[in-house]
Amino acid sequence: MNKVLAGLVVIGLSITFFYGFQWWNSTQAVEKVSEKEMETWTKSPVLKDEMKIVDGPQKEKARDRTHYTIDNDTYEEGQETGRLVIPQFEKGYKTYWGADESSLKQGVGMYVSQWTTTPDEKGHTVLSGHRETVFTKLGDVQKGESIFYEFEGKRYEYKVVKTWVTSEEDRTVIVDKQDPTLTLTTCYPFDFVGDAPERYILQAALISVREIESAA
Repeated sequence: MNKVLAGLVVIGLSITFFYGFQWWNSTQAVEKVSEKEMETWTKSPVLKDEMKIVDGPQKEKARDRTHYTIDNDTYEEGQETGRLVIPQFEKGYKTYWGADESSLKQGVGMYVSQWTTTPDEKGHTVLSGHRETVFTKLGDVQKGESIFYEFEGKRYEYKVVKTWVTSEEDRTVIVDKQDPTLTLTTCYPFDFVGDAPERYILQAALISVREIESAA
């Protein structure tokens, strides 16, 4: 009996260590981004050429996009691609190519599909993360607040337009978009124990694109 009990204790500790290590590893992708630093970002001029596709005659051309993330061979699965910044939390989150489990263990994953694009392609960019590690407070982000995504030397600013909860089987979330859109997804409820049955969705619209200025 003592051997059985000891075995169960060892198994329990092993499981605890395994998931504890995964949690710790994911949290390493989160960094502090001060409000003072973020205030300097708006001083950089908006890249007008980048915004033409949003407000100008090139908008129609955007609807003929053929280059989606699934066709992008620049990155390998699990490779770091950029940084998501949520000003309300003063936090930055490293993002990785792919939203498979191995990528999500590292931090925030970029969903790769025939319906989604990288930010520079001005389509639908989808980022996913676990509620226990990176997106623990995603539900606190309110409509009208800004979210930034840094990618390929540019900082894309999006404004939150809506949030909602849906089932994990909902296939209407990850779809093609005519306008530049950033969607964040995570499991829901946030305090659910085990595999959560729903998904929390945050959707934001592109409002500006600026160059990322190198530190002096």
